[in-house]
Amino acid sequence: MGVEYEKLGGLNAGKRLRVWVTRHPLGGAILAGVVAGQLATVWGSWFSGVGLPNLDWPLANGSVIDPTGSVIQQWVIGLWIHEVDCIVFAIIFAFFLFPVMGKLVSATMNMTKAIVYAFVLATISAGFLVPYVYYPAYHMGVFGENWKLILAIYLWHLIYGVNLGAVYSPLPANDPLLQPAA
Repeated sequence: MGVEYEKLGGLNAGKRLRVWVTRHPLGGAILAGVVAGQLATVWGSWFSGVGLPNLDWPLANGSVIDPTGSVIQQWVIGLWIHEVDCIVFAIIFAFFLFPVMGKLVSATMNMTKAIVYAFVLATISAGFLVPYVYYPAYHMGVFGENWKLILAIYLWHLIYGVNLGAVYSPLPANDPLLQPAA
């Protein structure tokens, strides 16, 4: 254990995280989902600062689940559902899509995979969820006509993807850091 600790102790935090994620893929996916979801959700609530509509996914989820509840009830239940969604989508990425999105495993490629995945999620959100599930009363249709809303949806998912790729970034299986200490 001492040699292993010394081997990893000399690494920067990012490399140590990559070793941990490689050795604990489920834990890494859960951590990535929590971090990516929280950061994107906070940023999404600040979008009005740059002229985009704020994206309050917790309230949107809560209003679908409990349409007669108070705003606070909707937000709390929506936040819980939203966080679970962020974690589940990170697990889907890590275990089902990441392995089939190319054999190359590097920090840059891992980030690219996560961003591509996030843009697929954004397309589903902008093309179906927002117009038909969250806000059907607005009759927006596929992708709607509000380009700022569409841009905000893609920006939100870009933030999610960047953070997903930053946290869930395993090392190649043959990386020397993964070999048992001598």
